[in-house]
Amino acid sequence: MSHTVLITRPQGQHHQLQQQLAGAGYRVVHRPALQIVPLPVTDACRRTLMDLDLFHAVIFISRNAARLALDAMADLWPQWPVGVHWLAVGQATGAELQRRQLTPTLPDKGFNSEALLTLPCLQHLQDKRVLICRGEGGRGLLAEALHGRGATVSSLVFYRRQPATDFYVPDGVDAVMITSIESWQAVADSLPASLLVVAAGERVAAAVRAGHGGPLEVAETAHDEDMVQALQRALP
Repeated sequence: MSHTVLITRPQGQHHQLQQQLAGAGYRVVHRPALQIVPLPVTDACRRTLMDLDLFHAVIFISRNAARLALDAMADLWPQWPVGVHWLAVGQATGAELQRRQLTPTLPDKGFNSEALLTLPCLQHLQDKRVLICRGEGGRGLLAEALHGRGATVSSLVFYRRQPATDFYVPDGVDAVMITSIESWQAVADSLPASLLVVAAGERVAAAVRAGHGGPLEVAETAHDEDMVQALQRALP
């Protein structure tokens, strides 16, 4: 008998994971834990984006950040500036850049701030400018590390995450996939204590452990293949 898996990614960002899970023989249910709320592009944000050609590197922290930031950039730049390193935290984020005819650089593995910081173009940053495009909240590790390497760092916020108002766990679910700490915080009170949680990486797993005494499987990253492999270890 196949197992039923609950995906909690935001609306529109679950399709590839759903396909991989279905291909591996799982039944899939999707209930978003978070809603993505775009923020207005302010005049100050536009002034920063008008200087895009002066930046050594532009970093996109998530797929949502890439989508919304590139929309704002395209309004100001009919042609993309040359000489900029376009950096993506993961493959889904990189795909958003490719859709805009940009060539992204991304880590070989890890898909987080620590992995980004290993990229060769971010090693020597004295007197160079770096732009981070992100959502509201999150860690300050990346900006702090880049500043420590000599960069002048600008950070623009393009969206906020808020808990979905209609989240629930359907009957018959055997496991739930959690890909961010914010997602966990949004759904923790709704999950049965006995439900298997598949967490994306150790940071997310630590948050889950703090409030969930039930079974937990830790994926290496939030990448689709890693999440599916972690599920298969727990529910073959």
